[in-house]
Amino acid sequence: MSPTHLPWRRAFFMGLGLRIGLALLLHLFVSELVFAPDQATYDFFSGWLARYWSGETYVYPGKLLAPGPKAYYYIVAALYYVFGAFPIVPKLVNALVGALTVPLAYEVALRVSRREEVALRAATWSAVFPSLVLWSSQNIRDVWVVLLIVFICREALRLHERASVLTALKLGAAVLLIGQFRAYILFAVTLPILVSFVVRGRAHLLRNAVLGMLVAAVVIYADRAAGQDRRLRFVDLEALQEMRHYTSVGGSAYQEAVDISTPGRALAFLPKGLAFFLFAPYPWTIRNVRQLVALPEMLVFYALIPSMVRGVRELLRDRSPGALMLLLITLSLTLGYALGEANAGAAYRHRSQVLVFLLIFAAAGYEARRRAHAAQDAAPPEAA
Repeated sequence: MSPTHLPWRRAFFMGLGLRIGLALLLHLFVSELVFAPDQATYDFFSGWLARYWSGETYVYPGKLLAPGPKAYYYIVAALYYVFGAFPIVPKLVNALVGALTVPLAYEVALRVSRREEVALRAATWSAVFPSLVLWSSQNIRDVWVVLLIVFICREALRLHERASVLTALKLGAAVLLIGQFRAYILFAVTLPILVSFVVRGRAHLLRNAVLGMLVAAVVIYADRAAGQDRRLRFVDLEALQEMRHYTSVGGSAYQEAVDISTPGRALAFLPKGLAFFLFAPYPWTIRNVRQLVALPEMLVFYALIPSMVRGVRELLRDRSPGALMLLLITLSLTLGYALGEANAGAAYRHRSQVLVFLLIFAAAGYEARRRAHAAQDAAPPEAA
């Protein structure tokens, strides 16, 4: 796409302005503990690491020696090392990272739907949807995870269309990196991509097999590089049970006593878990200001559900390239969080990881309905 033809440009700058404005507003007038208390953790240990790098302390932060992803600590520490330990700096950087999701959403939607109006609507909704704006204005890692998920999908779609060493390298780097942000979603994001290479048409069977094996090798390496002792944690019911126990704290915790450690119990809880992950906080359960802030978005989200269903149906019926891949990634993340989440606030936050794809499906369904209405209006009236 030429630099002079950037249809998503207006949506990008609109999204960037909203994110910067909200970051400044929250930084100046709202405590960091209100929406994302873990901001304090990232600020403290990243500041400590920056002081270690500059020689102000000789004690390395012990938390960064423990197993688990550390990429975001290093990003914030690097910003603090260069610009000083001012928490507004990573918030503004995250605002830019969140805005960069907009052109990626545009390209993914365009490659999946082949319709520019769908891509532009998906990009616009990604720019302004409240939760995507909110989590892009905080000093937290979620915005980087969302960007990497959408970026990985974009590169996988490019590989489907044309084999390229550069595209394969970018995809591999993104897969390695996402494991350093949230290791437990590594397989949930990448296994659908492997499936998409397998079920792709027979015209390029050998090429797809080779690409699939290369992606699989990178995924296995990324999983081990993330330092996880157990493999496939996102499809391990015992690990998901541990995740539920870890998140079942605070006033927005729900179904804390549920046991999903066996397939039968997990299936029994799944409908309720899906409802909580996709639709919470419910309007009738609002008890505090944070949940009240989420209410307008939830009402819009509920209104878009028919368009999402219609969009999935339309894209799959049209045999859209990549539609199956996006649907499988959305389903794998949704099912994992539906079983492993035990906190409505965390569910609202983690839903942002699939929200861009849901908005792409909604945009496809919305535009399909518009085209159907336009065709109906243009049809000549029947003779009496």
